Amino acid sequence: MSKQERTLFWFVIILIALSRIPFLFYGYGSEEDAWALPLVAERIATTGNYEVSRLPGHPFQEIAYSLIWNSGSVYYNLITLIISTSGIACFMLFLKKLNLQTWLWVGIGIAATPIFYINSTNDLDYTWALGFILISFYLAIKNKPLLAGLFIACAIGCRITSGAMLLPLMIILWHCTLPDSRFKNLNRLVISSIVFSALIFVPVFNIYGFSFFTYYEHFPIPGFFKNFYKGTIAVWGIIGLATLIMAFTWALFKRKIFQEVTFENKNLSKEFLLVCLVTIALYVISFLRMPLKAAFMIPIIPFVIAGLSLIIPFRFLKVFVILLIVSTFSFGINLSDPLRGSKESKHSIQKNIGGQKIVVDPFVGLLMADITKRQQRTAYSNNVLSKTKFIKNPTYIIAGWWLADLLVLQRENENKMVNFGYYTDEPDLLKYKKEGKKLFYLPEQDSFNDLRFRKTFTHRYADSFLLDSLVNY
Repeated sequence: MSKQERTLFWFVIILIALSRIPFLFYGYGSEEDAWALPLVAERIATTGNYEVSRLPGHPFQEIAYSLIWNSGSVYYNLITLIISTSGIACFMLFLKKLNLQTWLWVGIGIAATPIFYINSTNDLDYTWALGFILISFYLAIKNKPLLAGLFIACAIGCRITSGAMLLPLMIILWHCTLPDSRFKNLNRLVISSIVFSALIFVPVFNIYGFSFFTYYEHFPIPGFFKNFYKGTIAVWGIIGLATLIMAFTWALFKRKIFQEVTFENKNLSKEFLLVCLVTIALYVISFLRMPLKAAFMIPIIPFVIAGLSLIIPFRFLKVFVILLIVSTFSFGINLSDPLRGSKESKHSIQKNIGGQKIVVDPFVGLLMADITKRQQRTAYSNNVLSKTKFIKNPTYIIAGWWLADLLVLQRENENKMVNFGYYTDEPDLLKYKKEGKKLFYLPEQDSFNDLRFRKTFTHRYADSFLLDSLVNY
């Protein structure tokens, strides 16, 4: 790497890191899982016993957070920023090592993709896992299979689905290793990744045994259009998705595949394209089987952009990356909800689809929409706590997806007369009722409580908790 390239590399990495800092100050994230992590970190730190934030467990991240459990959301989010940015840096160095001339722009494109940008500013595990995966690719091409296996294990310890990346990594290691060392290096990679993964999951196994492989999903998978949105627009944004489709269409009809390749070794370029295709296929299939969150598609982002750089001209790639940045900050399509949805601007276009208010906002992109979701989520939770602070009689509130937020935010000012619970079955509600507790449910949690247990009973025991009409008793 020349001096000029080194300067550009560090300039881009520092710029990527700085671009995230303004968005670290809005709580742990817009999902309930983001608030479950500090809750579990506290329990691990204060009891010395491991606990999962959700199955199948994310022990590497959960235990790591337990070391700073009381530091606050900014520090949690800052660690995510560091790991995700380090991953981009290593992937750029990996591509540079392959002599791909677009290495710098691929890195910028990863950082600019809306779903990656969002999840590099919260405390969730998605970009932790991807960061460790990308580091492992760089270590593999540097002929350090043991370390590559260690970082894949760290990725698996954040998200168990990261184990799928062992196959693409093996392909790269095979073709970047001298013939007489290939089997030795592959063995080192596979054995180290298995051994370190097993060690990381020991705390989970001690509690759950092999049942930790079970993923509990108690609610129906959403319909096609919501899943399509999650797997496409929520990942790339409207502008980014449209540009991506046009780029691949152009390459297909112009038959430009490999004609614009900038690797010195054309055979290696084909192998790397195979790695990209295998990775994309693995995670698209995984998403189609369980299309619950757009962030499940994060692992494909580096390989979609890097693969695209192999089949379109360099100038087209630059345009695509620039439009990705635009896509992150404009023309967002979002759920509108006064409690947990995003805020829309006065220029937004609103439409009801399937009973749900959908907002298309030319001046609010997916990133800022997520920030407003985080703000509204925290504001509502604080309002609930302020209303329950002075309750003097035993009370139980079905909090559902608000539970983790409430438990984290009430740490310093807990009212012992009020207990918040997750979804609660009928026998438990009947027991609380006989104990003389007043029962409430937060908005929408009555229907989800019934759905969770596949019965209709919540209204018979609990009342709606309304902030503007609650009477202290």
